[in-house]
Amino acid sequence: MFWNFNKKILNNIALIDVTKNNSISYRELEIKSNDLLTHLILSKKGLVFLFCENTQEILISYIALLKSGHAIVLLDGKLNEDLKDNLIKTYKPDLLLSTDSKSFEGYNEKIIIQGVSIFSAPRQSSNTSIHKDIAVLLSTSGTTGSPKLVKLSNQNIQSNAESIAEYLNITENERPITSLPMSYSYGLSVINSHLLKGATIVLTDGSIVLRNFWNTFNKYECSSFAGVPYSYQLLHKTNFEKMKLPTLKTLTQAGGNLSESFQKYFADYSEKRGVKFFVMYGQTEATARISYIPHEKLKNKFGSIGVAIPNGKLSLYSKNNNITEPEKEGELVYSGENVMLGYAQDRTSLKNGDELKGVLHTGDLGKMDAEGYFYVTGRTKRFIKIFGLRL
Repeated sequence: MFWNFNKKILNNIALIDVTKNNSISYRELEIKSNDLLTHLILSKKGLVFLFCENTQEILISYIALLKSGHAIVLLDGKLNEDLKDNLIKTYKPDLLLSTDSKSFEGYNEKIIIQGVSIFSAPRQSSNTSIHKDIAVLLSTSGTTGSPKLVKLSNQNIQSNAESIAEYLNITENERPITSLPMSYSYGLSVINSHLLKGATIVLTDGSIVLRNFWNTFNKYECSSFAGVPYSYQLLHKTNFEKMKLPTLKTLTQAGGNLSESFQKYFADYSEKRGVKFFVMYGQTEATARISYIPHEKLKNKFGSIGVAIPNGKLSLYSKNNNITEPEKEGELVYSGENVMLGYAQDRTSLKNGDELKGVLHTGDLGKMDAEGYFYVTGRTKRFIKIFGLRL
């Protein structure tokens, strides 16, 4: 798994924390996460809430928790207090980890280590066991604060990280900047796929509309930027094309449909500057990514969601019949090792293992062109996406 770091990358810089203006190597990340791990021991597999920020402390905690074998719920650290309380009451986590020392009702502050406060339940929940394959739980798009969570296994996370690293050609020389929250599946996929390859992740919660974000981008020689449609709309308004970003190599977009006019604008921008622009499609239920358009094909495929990621398969179905003819509409069905185990609604639903068997009915209607590129044409149910969130 990607958190068992290859010896060849141990001397690489793993994380640069912009706020602290310091960095740690993969060797230090290994040592610090192992140290934290000793404080996460429970009598059996437990459930842990990690309140996330794009900081060194939280990334170390994330790696330690992956090693622990517990099931981890990644939540936005800025989540409304009432929503936090509702989730805690619904899932009854055994441990809570946060950089905020504010107490949680009914929980004891166990220890503060490496800037992270660990809060423990008075006794570990014994009502329901947690399935051995559940590793990470994420909010579905647009349901931050909802009890409904996506259950992901170690295999789901590893498989998607490997696929993304392959089609984006990620190497240890990359330097992504955290332009998205790590509690969001897209933001987390950026972190996972780059840790897999021993790259350097520049950690910031800075706003992309502020000049300081892009000063940071240049200061640390960042190589890639990831954004949802709203991110790119904001960049367009801020005259992005006039910025001098000499180390920028890759732009990626997912989290909803980016209009063809914006796709064309950023494709033109990228072509002029020798940057690769990838338009992608995904769902939290597939860990993050389902399909992508190879950057060299984008100008001929505006409006498409592309082809399936490596080791995945996209199909169209109508009334249980597989559609293979071009331009005929059906539901987009994805299969691959990154398909979630299923949904969780509360603590008791954590006892269930793999319910989908690697097949995801996306709920999106689509069609395929003669070259095998897919297009989303609608929804089987009525949803819209705003700011990358499904509503």
